[in-house]
Amino acid sequence: MILIDTHCDTLSVMAGLGGDYNAPPQTITPERLRQGGVAAQICALFAGVEGPAGNPAGLARKQLAALRCFTDEGIRHIKEFSEIRDGSPSVMLSVEGGEVFEGSLESLHEYYEAGVRMCALTWNHENELGFPHCKDSEKPLKPFGWEAVREMNRLGMAVDVSHLGTGGFWDLIEHADKPPMASHSCCLAIQPKHTRNLSDDQIRALVERGGWIGINFCSAFLSDERATAFNIDRNIARIADLGGIKNVGFGSDFDGIPCNPIGVDGPHQFPNLLDTLGKRFSKEEVEGIAGLNFLEYARRL
Repeated sequence: MILIDTHCDTLSVMAGLGGDYNAPPQTITPERLRQGGVAAQICALFAGVEGPAGNPAGLARKQLAALRCFTDEGIRHIKEFSEIRDGSPSVMLSVEGGEVFEGSLESLHEYYEAGVRMCALTWNHENELGFPHCKDSEKPLKPFGWEAVREMNRLGMAVDVSHLGTGGFWDLIEHADKPPMASHSCCLAIQPKHTRNLSDDQIRALVERGGWIGINFCSAFLSDERATAFNIDRNIARIADLGGIKNVGFGSDFDGIPCNPIGVDGPHQFPNLLDTLGKRFSKEEVEGIAGLNFLEYARRL
């Protein structure tokens, strides 16, 4: 079974920067990827908690250098989704916070050459591309945001709406050439207390456009209490009910969340989650959720 996780902050931890939050000790390791049967772990180059006011490009370079912590232990660094293989663990790169591009398409190309194949346009700060979920959310993408999106669409780099405001989200749904995705988000209907979660209308729109959603494992997005595999399963079921059984998968956010779900304490415990899903979904549907849905999405880029 091909298993893909589309978001983690492990490179931040490996580079000594910390994750998005005061996370527990490093969750994702080469050995745990092997134990859990993870074929591809997509690792974010995080722009940093200060956003454009900090040093996003410098932080990204430190995280890129930390990739050796995987490759030196025999984990492949791949640059194309077509290189994902069952039984051969790999890491790929994404960007979390388009401020790392510093308003330059030339910089975007440099990240692409380094292997970045996904980009969350914002983290929690306004930047040169647009506005986040938590401030001025209804505002549209900025002119450079559209320049970057058009170039990402041309290159086949996925445009990630996790953390993006609703104005930018609907801009992409209505006008982008290629379907966007949400690498690590959950369902607002289940947990309405967090602005990072997607409404049913947003989920339907992503499904209709041929997009994809990776369920975040952060308890705050899933439940009022510490999450379990059941809470992840419940979010996937909600998306399936909205027509998205072939548009959903995993975006754990390991190493960027304060605590991991009970029973899914890291990639080595993905089999526990798959067993839970198998009680609700067919074998074919579980295989899709595990990774095949994402590979189908990647072919649409």
